[in-house]
Amino acid sequence: MLSRRELIGKGAAGAAATALALKAVTVTATTPPRDVSAVPEHSPVPAPAPGPAPDRVEAALPPEPTPVEVAVSTAPAPWELVSPLAAGAPLAHGWRLAALGPVQDGACVVTLQNGRGRARRVHLCRNGGRPQGLVYTRRVDLVVMNEGAGDLPTEESLAQAVAALAHVVAANERMMPSQLFTDLLPHAERVQRFAAAEGRYADGKLR
Repeated sequence: MLSRRELIGKGAAGAAATALALKAVTVTATTPPRDVSAVPEHSPVPAPAPGPAPDRVEAALPPEPTPVEVAVSTAPAPWELVSPLAAGAPLAHGWRLAALGPVQDGACVVTLQNGRGRARRVHLCRNGGRPQGLVYTRRVDLVVMNEGAGDLPTEESLAQAVAALAHVVAANERMMPSQLFTDLLPHAERVQRFAAAEGRYADGKLR
């Protein structure tokens, strides 16, 4: 027969064993199961997929635009601007209108010639507000081209002939289509576009 002390000792030992068993059950229940399908800690990371080849990337880029040369407007000779004058019509002091060229490179060239066969060219340019010609109208600047770069004086007889031409132009310019004056350029702008740096004229466009 067990004594009282032995009975208490065995009860205590049984309680301790029961507590350990409960603790083991609690830890087992709260510990998440291990996923065996997970990637191991030291597994190599797969490399990214290679990008397109350089030649394919360049082929996909849009081609560079090809520079386009800007052409200067060209229009037929505006005989309506000098009407009723025609080729050979007299102007003043023996000068006559020998020819009228098309609107090209920003001007229309009138050729005047006298009885001795001397010829002078007059460029009909747009009057942009700062005319530089010998004579000018509201919309047209008449620049005498005598290869003097604006420094040589114009003889009186030629000046009178250019003035007579300007009177005719002034009477007709109000009835001319606006496109004519759009194609014309002010003389200063033509010099900036076509004149060479040394003061000489390029490609004959200002002669």
